[in-house]
Amino acid sequence: MRIFNRGRNPNATVGIFLLLFMAVLVSPNVLPRFASDLFPEFVYSGVPCTWLRRADSRAFHQSILGRTVPTPFEISVDSSTLPADGSGFLVIRITLRNNSLGTVPFVYDVTENQVPIIDNGTSGFGVLFTPNNSLSGSFQRQNQGATIPETSMRILGPRQSCVHTFYLPGGNVLTDPALTSGTATVRAFYRGSVRGQTIAPTPLPGSLAATPVFGDQGLWVGYVESDPVTITRGAPAGS
Repeated sequence: MRIFNRGRNPNATVGIFLLLFMAVLVSPNVLPRFASDLFPEFVYSGVPCTWLRRADSRAFHQSILGRTVPTPFEISVDSSTLPADGSGFLVIRITLRNNSLGTVPFVYDVTENQVPIIDNGTSGFGVLFTPNNSLSGSFQRQNQGATIPETSMRILGPRQSCVHTFYLPGGNVLTDPALTSGTATVRAFYRGSVRGQTIAPTPLPGSLAATPVFGDQGLWVGYVESDPVTITRGAPAGS
């Protein structure tokens, strides 16, 4: 009687190789989306945007692939329920995803953990409520120049996501019927208004200035908006 050694079965080896190959092809796009649908937003959504690498020395360091992507970004929003009282917060979470295979910079200049609740044409995150309420128009962002400060940019790698979370005090939202109706919705958006002009570095005394490789900062110009999410009412205190 002949005994087969399964460990040396060539069909099994080929099968394992094909499975690994398929995992490599599928995982960059499908698995992250599957995980984000399977797990709650708190568990799987991305690193905080503040943790991302800053976009330094844009005159010389950019991804050629990232510069050519027509629409790299996808954005989504998630909202907590309305707080039960004025001591709580309405928590808004914005997730920005880079769906491309390139490294793409974006404008991230929020201050004091807030984003504008308006779209005034400037670059960066924003939030829109429907219907308009007392918060609309808050935290307006100032117009930006042709060059975006490197401190106000972050970089998203291929298939990478990041999350920005901000908090609206209960005292600011519970007094507005437009928010407490149970039918109010919120949308998040990212707008890129300028490519960003690079600035040639100042040479050291007695040395020549390096010629910039790129004439702009490689920022994406365009607009992406999330689907609306309904802001639900929480249970009253003591219920």
